[in-house]
Amino acid sequence: MTKNQYRFVHFTSYLTIFHGILYWLVKEFFQVETDYGLRPHSSQTYIQAAHILLSPLLVISFGLLWQNHIILYFSKKTKKLKTGITLTLSLVILILSGYLIQVIYNYLGKVVVTWVHLILSLLYLLSYLIHHGISLKKK
Repeated sequence: MTKNQYRFVHFTSYLTIFHGILYWLVKEFFQVETDYGLRPHSSQTYIQAAHILLSPLLVISFGLLWQNHIILYFSKKTKKLKTGITLTLSLVILILSGYLIQVIYNYLGKVVVTWVHLILSLLYLLSYLIHHGISLKKK
């Protein structure tokens, strides 16, 4: 991969992590109390829209990684980085769960998929920071 492709991957990963955390914080901790009960914060809609519209950039960068990084390293290297395998598996499930959150209407199903998405987001964040840190140490 070229340096610009790696930069695009890192930019989209950190951008998605940032607005995902921001969305979670606003949704959980910035609710507004009105006469009719708790309501979402006025900015929650915009942050959610940003998360839904910008996250596909990470899917595109995952495609670049799959073609130019993951397949090459998986087929050539004898020692696989556990963080890379964790990132790959968690991102595939994150993409699927992000889609399901938008289309499932059953309340219990949506709660389960949301928790899966949140837990895997934390796993992805930790794995990404470790994996990126390892690659920076090698340079």
